[in-house]
Amino acid sequence: MKHLFPIKKVREIVFPQPPVIADRGFEVDGSNVRMNLNESPFPPSPKAIHAAVATLGSFNSYPDHGCSSLAAAVSRQTGIPTNRISFGNGSGELLVALAMLSIEPGDEAVVPTPTFPTCPKGVQIAAGKLVSVPLRSDGVNDVPAMLGAITAKTRLFYLCTPNNPTGGTLGQADILRAIEEVPENCLLVIDEAYHEFSAHGGGPDVLALLSSRVGPWAVTRSFSKAYCLAGLRVGYAISSGTEIQLGLMQLRPNFNVNRVALAAATEAYADKAHLEATLDKTIGERNRLGDGLLALGFEVFPSQANFLAAGLPTATQVSAQDIVEKLKQGGILIQAMPWPNQRGSLRITVSSRENNDRFLSELREILA
Repeated sequence: MKHLFPIKKVREIVFPQPPVIADRGFEVDGSNVRMNLNESPFPPSPKAIHAAVATLGSFNSYPDHGCSSLAAAVSRQTGIPTNRISFGNGSGELLVALAMLSIEPGDEAVVPTPTFPTCPKGVQIAAGKLVSVPLRSDGVNDVPAMLGAITAKTRLFYLCTPNNPTGGTLGQADILRAIEEVPENCLLVIDEAYHEFSAHGGGPDVLALLSSRVGPWAVTRSFSKAYCLAGLRVGYAISSGTEIQLGLMQLRPNFNVNRVALAAATEAYADKAHLEATLDKTIGERNRLGDGLLALGFEVFPSQANFLAAGLPTATQVSAQDIVEKLKQGGILIQAMPWPNQRGSLRITVSSRENNDRFLSELREILA
Protein backbone atom coordinates (compact mmCIF):
# COMPACT_ATOMS: atom_id res chain seq x y z
CA MET A 1 0.00 0.00 0.00
CA LYS A 2 1.36 3.38 -1.01
CA HIS A 3 2.22 5.65 1.92
CA LEU A 4 1.17 9.25 1.30
CA PHE A 5 3.17 12.30 2.28
CA PRO A 6 2.35 14.48 4.11
CA ILE A 7 0.81 12.01 6.57
CA LYS A 8 -2.96 12.01 7.12
CA LYS A 9 -3.11 14.19 10.25
CA VAL A 10 -1.04 16.88 8.51
CA ARG A 11 -3.15 16.79 5.35
CA GLU A 12 -6.25 17.32 7.48
CA ILE A 13 -5.01 20.47 9.27
CA VAL A 14 -7.37 23.40 8.65
CA PHE A 15 -5.58 26.73 8.70
CA PRO A 16 -6.31 30.10 7.04
CA GLN A 17 -4.29 30.94 3.97
CA PRO A 18 -1.53 33.31 5.14
CA PRO A 19 -1.45 36.74 3.50
CA VAL A 20 0.89 37.20 0.58
CA ILE A 21 3.74 39.54 1.53
CA ALA A 22 5.66 40.51 -1.58
CA ASP A 23 8.77 42.46 -0.61
CA ARG A 24 10.97 44.14 -3.19
CA GLY A 25 14.19 42.26 -2.77
CA PHE A 26 15.02 42.77 0.89
CA GLU A 27 12.93 45.93 1.27
CA VAL A 28 9.27 46.33 2.22
CA ASP A 29 7.16 46.94 -0.88
CA GLY A 30 6.01 50.51 -0.36
CA SER A 31 3.49 50.44 -3.20
CA ASN A 32 0.82 49.04 -0.86
CA VAL A 33 -0.53 50.40 2.41
CA ARG A 34 -0.35 47.38 4.72
CA MET A 35 -3.25 47.65 7.14
CA ASN A 36 -3.84 43.88 7.16
CA LEU A 37 -1.04 42.48 9.32
CA ASN A 38 -1.33 44.31 12.69
CA GLU A 39 2.20 45.63 12.26
CA SER A 40 3.21 48.90 13.87
CA PRO A 41 3.46 51.81 11.40
CA PHE A 42 6.11 53.33 13.65
CA PRO A 43 9.81 52.39 13.84
CA PRO A 44 11.26 50.54 16.85
CA SER A 45 13.27 52.16 19.59
CA PRO A 46 16.50 53.77 18.31
CA LYS A 47 18.25 51.85 21.10
CA ALA A 48 16.89 48.59 19.67
CA ILE A 49 18.10 49.52 16.19
CA HIS A 50 21.57 50.41 17.54
CA ALA A 51 21.78 47.09 19.43
CA ALA A 52 20.75 45.15 16.32
CA VAL A 53 23.35 46.88 14.17
CA ALA A 54 26.03 46.25 16.81
CA THR A 55 25.52 42.48 16.42
CA LEU A 56 26.12 42.43 12.66
CA GLY A 57 29.78 41.50 13.04
CA SER A 58 28.92 38.45 15.18
CA PHE A 59 26.89 36.38 12.72
CA ASN A 60 29.53 33.66 12.77
CA SER A 61 28.56 32.83 16.39
CA TYR A 62 25.37 31.16 17.59
CA PRO A 63 23.11 33.25 19.86
CA ASP A 64 22.64 32.70 23.60
CA HIS A 65 20.63 29.48 23.78
CA GLY A 66 18.95 30.54 27.02
CA CYS A 67 18.20 34.14 25.92
CA SER A 68 19.70 35.06 29.29
CA SER A 69 19.74 38.87 29.12
CA LEU A 70 16.19 39.09 27.82
CA ALA A 71 14.95 36.49 30.31
CA ALA A 72 16.49 38.48 33.17
CA ALA A 73 14.82 41.68 31.95
CA VAL A 74 11.39 40.02 31.74
CA SER A 75 11.93 38.44 35.15
CA ARG A 76 12.76 41.78 36.76
CA GLN A 77 9.62 43.42 35.37
CA THR A 78 7.16 40.56 35.99
CA GLY A 79 8.59 39.02 39.16
CA ILE A 80 8.55 35.58 37.49
CA PRO A 81 11.76 33.51 37.83
CA THR A 82 13.73 33.00 34.63
CA ASN A 83 13.19 29.22 34.82
CA ARG A 84 9.51 29.83 34.08
CA ILE A 85 10.12 32.08 31.05
CA SER A 86 10.53 30.71 27.51
CA PHE A 87 11.26 32.42 24.18
CA GLY A 88 10.23 31.62 20.65
CA ASN A 89 10.39 32.70 17.04
CA GLY A 90 7.33 34.85 17.69
CA SER A 91 4.67 33.86 20.20
CA GLY A 92 3.10 31.67 17.51
CA GLU A 93 5.86 29.07 17.87
CA LEU A 94 5.15 28.90 21.60
CA LEU A 95 1.38 28.59 21.10
CA VAL A 96 1.88 25.57 18.84
CA ALA A 97 4.29 24.03 21.35
CA LEU A 98 1.89 24.62 24.28
CA ALA A 99 -0.79 22.72 22.38
CA MET A 100 1.62 19.90 21.60
CA LEU A 101 2.78 19.49 25.20
CA SER A 102 -0.78 19.30 26.52
CA ILE A 103 -2.70 17.30 23.88
CA GLU A 104 -2.65 13.55 23.25
CA PRO A 105 -4.44 12.16 20.15
CA GLY A 106 -8.17 12.42 20.81
CA ASP A 107 -7.91 15.00 23.62
CA GLU A 108 -10.02 18.14 23.35
CA ALA A 109 -9.15 21.83 23.34
CA VAL A 110 -11.76 24.52 24.00
CA VAL A 111 -11.12 27.64 21.92
CA PRO A 112 -13.09 30.80 21.03
CA THR A 113 -14.00 31.46 17.41
CA PRO A 114 -12.96 33.48 15.53
CA THR A 115 -9.58 33.89 17.19
CA PHE A 116 -5.86 33.77 16.43
CA PRO A 117 -5.54 30.46 14.55
CA THR A 118 -2.06 29.34 15.62
CA CYS A 119 -2.90 27.60 18.91
CA PRO A 120 -5.78 25.73 17.21
CA LYS A 121 -3.27 24.71 14.53
CA GLY A 122 -1.05 23.23 17.26
CA VAL A 123 -4.00 21.23 18.56
CA GLN A 124 -4.48 19.73 15.10
CA ILE A 125 -0.77 18.95 14.79
CA ALA A 126 -1.09 17.01 18.06
CA ALA A 127 -4.15 15.16 16.64
CA GLY A 128 -6.48 16.74 19.17
CA LYS A 129 -10.10 17.78 18.70
CA LEU A 130 -11.02 21.46 18.55
CA VAL A 131 -14.16 22.47 20.43
CA SER A 132 -14.95 25.93 19.04
CA VAL A 133 -17.18 28.31 21.00
CA PRO A 134 -18.55 31.48 19.32
CA LEU A 135 -17.53 34.88 20.66
CA ARG A 136 -19.90 37.20 22.45
CA SER A 137 -21.63 39.77 20.24
CA ASP A 138 -19.05 42.39 21.31
CA GLY A 139 -16.11 40.29 20.07
CA VAL A 140 -14.96 39.09 23.50
CA ASN A 141 -14.28 35.43 24.40
CA ASP A 142 -17.49 33.95 25.90
CA VAL A 143 -15.98 32.44 29.05
CA PRO A 144 -19.21 31.01 30.54
CA ALA A 145 -20.04 29.25 27.26
CA MET A 146 -16.47 28.00 26.94
CA LEU A 147 -16.52 26.61 30.48
CA GLY A 148 -19.76 24.86 29.57
CA ALA A 149 -17.97 23.13 26.68
CA ILE A 150 -15.39 21.44 28.95
CA THR A 151 -15.60 17.64 29.09
CA ALA A 152 -13.59 14.86 30.71
CA LYS A 153 -11.38 14.92 27.59
CA THR A 154 -10.50 18.63 27.75
CA ARG A 155 -6.77 19.22 28.24
CA LEU A 156 -6.35 22.75 26.83
CA PHE A 157 -8.43 25.88 27.41
CA TYR A 158 -7.34 28.80 25.20
CA LEU A 159 -8.25 32.45 25.76
CA CYS A 160 -7.12 35.39 23.63
CA THR A 161 -7.34 38.86 25.17
CA PRO A 162 -7.50 41.27 23.46
CA ASN A 163 -8.95 38.84 20.94
CA ASN A 164 -7.53 38.81 17.43
CA PRO A 165 -9.31 39.51 15.03
CA THR A 166 -12.05 41.34 16.97
CA GLY A 167 -10.14 43.36 19.61
CA GLY A 168 -12.42 42.52 22.55
CA THR A 169 -10.76 42.34 25.98
CA LEU A 170 -11.76 40.06 28.85
CA GLY A 171 -12.69 41.69 32.14
CA GLN A 172 -11.27 40.65 35.50
CA ALA A 173 -14.39 38.69 36.49
CA ASP A 174 -14.26 36.46 33.40
CA ILE A 175 -10.52 35.84 33.78
CA LEU A 176 -10.94 34.93 37.45
CA ARG A 177 -13.79 32.59 36.60
CA ALA A 178 -11.63 30.77 34.05
CA ILE A 179 -8.74 30.61 36.55
CA GLU A 180 -11.02 29.07 39.16
CA GLU A 181 -13.16 26.77 37.02
CA VAL A 182 -10.82 25.37 34.36
CA PRO A 183 -9.91 21.93 35.80
CA GLU A 184 -6.50 21.24 37.29
CA ASN A 185 -5.85 18.56 34.64
CA CYS A 186 -6.24 21.16 31.87
CA LEU A 187 -3.67 23.73 30.68
CA LEU A 188 -5.07 27.27 30.73
CA VAL A 189 -3.39 29.31 27.98
CA ILE A 190 -3.97 33.07 27.80
CA ASP A 191 -2.67 34.74 24.64
CA GLU A 192 -1.71 38.36 25.37
CA ALA A 193 -0.01 39.43 22.14
CA TYR A 194 -1.52 42.91 22.66
CA HIS A 195 -0.79 43.02 26.40
CA GLU A 196 0.89 46.44 26.37
CA PHE A 197 -2.12 48.08 24.68
CA SER A 198 -4.52 46.47 27.15
CA ALA A 199 -2.41 47.48 30.15
CA HIS A 200 -2.15 51.05 28.83
CA GLY A 201 -5.94 51.14 28.65
CA GLY A 202 -6.41 49.89 32.22
CA GLY A 203 -7.02 46.23 31.37
CA PRO A 204 -6.72 43.49 34.02
CA ASP A 205 -3.30 42.34 35.26
CA VAL A 206 -3.52 38.75 34.01
CA LEU A 207 -0.29 37.57 35.67
CA ALA A 208 -1.39 38.86 39.06
CA LEU A 209 -4.75 37.12 38.73
CA LEU A 210 -3.11 33.85 37.71
CA SER A 211 -1.17 33.67 40.99
CA SER A 212 -4.33 32.19 42.56
CA ARG A 213 -4.66 29.33 40.05
CA VAL A 214 -4.00 25.80 41.31
CA GLY A 215 -3.74 24.11 37.89
CA PRO A 216 -1.18 24.71 35.13
CA TRP A 217 -1.18 27.85 33.02
CA ALA A 218 0.83 29.80 30.46
CA VAL A 219 0.66 33.38 29.15
CA THR A 220 2.11 34.28 25.75
CA ARG A 221 3.28 37.76 24.74
CA SER A 222 4.99 39.31 21.74
CA PHE A 223 7.55 41.92 20.71
CA SER A 224 5.88 42.28 17.30
CA LYS A 225 3.17 44.81 18.20
CA ALA A 226 3.87 47.50 20.79
CA TYR A 227 7.65 47.09 20.49
CA CYS A 228 7.52 47.40 16.66
CA LEU A 229 9.71 44.32 16.03
CA ALA A 230 7.40 42.18 13.86
CA GLY A 231 10.15 41.48 11.33
CA LEU A 232 12.53 40.06 13.95
CA ARG A 233 10.08 37.45 15.35
CA VAL A 234 10.43 37.38 19.13
CA GLY A 235 7.79 36.13 21.55
CA TYR A 236 7.81 34.75 25.07
CA ALA A 237 5.77 32.55 27.37
CA ILE A 238 5.45 32.86 31.13
CA SER A 239 4.32 29.62 32.75
CA SER A 240 3.05 28.32 36.07
CA GLY A 241 6.01 26.04 36.71
CA THR A 242 9.37 24.80 35.53
CA GLU A 243 7.78 21.66 34.04
CA ILE A 244 6.01 23.78 31.37
CA GLN A 245 9.22 25.67 30.63
CA LEU A 246 11.09 22.36 30.31
CA GLY A 247 8.43 21.00 27.97
CA LEU A 248 8.77 24.05 25.73
CA MET A 249 12.55 23.61 25.76
CA GLN A 250 12.15 19.94 24.75
CA LEU A 251 9.91 20.85 21.81
CA ARG A 252 11.72 23.87 20.43
CA PRO A 253 14.35 23.75 17.67
CA ASN A 254 17.81 24.77 18.84
CA PHE A 255 18.69 28.48 18.64
CA ASN A 256 15.15 29.51 17.69
CA VAL A 257 15.72 33.20 18.53
CA ASN A 258 18.53 34.78 16.55
CA ARG A 259 21.28 37.07 17.81
CA VAL A 260 19.93 40.26 16.19
CA ALA A 261 16.42 39.66 17.51
CA LEU A 262 17.68 39.06 21.06
CA ALA A 263 19.74 42.25 21.10
CA ALA A 264 16.93 44.40 19.68
CA ALA A 265 14.23 42.93 21.92
CA THR A 266 16.30 43.40 25.07
CA GLU A 267 16.91 47.09 24.34
CA ALA A 268 13.33 47.68 23.16
CA TYR A 269 12.01 46.15 26.38
CA ALA A 270 14.17 48.53 28.43
CA ASP A 271 13.15 51.67 26.51
CA LYS A 272 9.94 52.49 28.39
CA ALA A 273 9.74 56.04 27.05
CA HIS A 274 9.64 54.83 23.46
CA LEU A 275 7.05 52.19 24.33
CA GLU A 276 4.76 54.77 25.95
CA ALA A 277 5.15 57.14 23.00
CA THR A 278 4.29 54.36 20.55
CA LEU A 279 1.23 53.36 22.58
CA ASP A 280 0.03 56.97 22.81
CA LYS A 281 0.41 57.56 19.06
CA THR A 282 -1.22 54.27 18.11
CA ILE A 283 -4.17 54.69 20.47
CA GLY A 284 -4.67 58.28 19.31
CA GLU A 285 -4.85 57.13 15.70
CA ARG A 286 -7.07 54.18 16.70
CA ASN A 287 -9.56 56.62 18.19
CA ARG A 288 -9.45 58.86 15.13
CA LEU A 289 -9.85 55.89 12.78
CA GLY A 290 -12.79 54.64 14.83
CA ASP A 291 -14.50 58.02 14.64
CA GLY A 292 -14.03 58.04 10.87
CA LEU A 293 -15.58 54.58 10.52
CA LEU A 294 -18.52 55.55 12.72
CA ALA A 295 -19.14 58.60 10.54
CA LEU A 296 -19.39 56.28 7.53
CA GLY A 297 -22.03 54.15 9.25
CA PHE A 298 -19.83 51.25 10.41
CA GLU A 299 -20.27 49.51 13.74
CA VAL A 300 -16.91 49.78 15.50
CA PHE A 301 -16.29 47.07 18.09
CA PRO A 302 -14.43 47.90 21.33
CA SER A 303 -10.69 47.34 20.94
CA GLN A 304 -7.66 47.50 23.22
CA ALA A 305 -5.26 46.46 20.46
CA ASN A 306 -3.56 48.10 17.48
CA PHE A 307 -6.45 47.27 15.14
CA LEU A 308 -10.18 47.75 14.85
CA ALA A 309 -12.98 45.39 13.86
CA ALA A 310 -15.83 47.09 12.03
CA GLY A 311 -19.26 45.76 11.12
CA LEU A 312 -20.66 46.90 7.78
CA PRO A 313 -23.15 49.77 7.45
CA THR A 314 -26.75 48.58 7.22
CA ALA A 315 -27.35 50.94 4.31
CA THR A 316 -24.89 49.17 1.99
CA GLN A 317 -25.28 45.75 0.38
CA VAL A 318 -21.61 45.09 -0.35
CA SER A 319 -19.84 42.34 1.59
CA ALA A 320 -16.66 42.72 3.61
CA GLN A 321 -14.76 40.76 0.97
CA ASP A 322 -16.06 43.12 -1.76
CA ILE A 323 -14.66 46.09 0.15
CA VAL A 324 -11.31 44.32 0.68
CA GLU A 325 -10.97 43.61 -3.05
CA LYS A 326 -11.87 47.17 -4.07
CA LEU A 327 -9.43 48.67 -1.57
CA LYS A 328 -6.74 46.31 -2.84
CA GLN A 329 -7.15 47.76 -6.32
CA GLY A 330 -6.21 51.12 -4.84
CA GLY A 331 -3.18 49.70 -3.04
CA ILE A 332 -4.71 49.47 0.45
CA LEU A 333 -4.66 46.06 2.16
CA ILE A 334 -7.05 45.14 4.99
CA GLN A 335 -8.68 41.85 6.06
CA ALA A 336 -12.24 40.57 5.87
CA MET A 337 -13.55 38.10 8.42
CA PRO A 338 -16.70 35.94 8.35
CA TRP A 339 -18.08 37.38 11.58
CA PRO A 340 -20.58 38.23 13.06
CA ASN A 341 -22.85 37.42 10.09
CA GLN A 342 -22.76 36.31 6.47
CA ARG A 343 -21.76 39.73 5.15
CA GLY A 344 -18.76 39.68 7.47
CA SER A 345 -16.77 42.56 8.91
CA LEU A 346 -13.42 44.28 8.46
CA ARG A 347 -10.26 44.07 10.53
CA ILE A 348 -8.17 47.18 10.03
CA THR A 349 -4.68 47.72 11.43
CA VAL A 350 -4.16 51.18 12.87
CA SER A 351 -1.60 52.86 10.64
CA SER A 352 -0.07 56.33 10.33
CA ARG A 353 -2.26 59.43 10.15
CA GLU A 354 -1.62 59.73 6.42
CA ASN A 355 -2.49 56.08 5.72
CA ASN A 356 -5.57 56.15 7.93
CA ASP A 357 -6.87 59.23 6.11
CA ARG A 358 -6.19 57.65 2.73
CA PHE A 359 -8.03 54.48 3.80
CA LEU A 360 -11.09 56.42 5.00
CA SER A 361 -11.16 58.47 1.80
CA GLU A 362 -11.02 55.34 -0.41
CA LEU A 363 -13.64 53.66 1.76
CA ARG A 364 -15.96 56.66 1.45
CA GLU A 365 -15.74 56.44 -2.36
CA ILE A 366 -16.44 52.69 -2.36
CA LEU A 367 -19.56 53.13 -0.23
CA ALA A 368 -20.75 56.02 -2.42
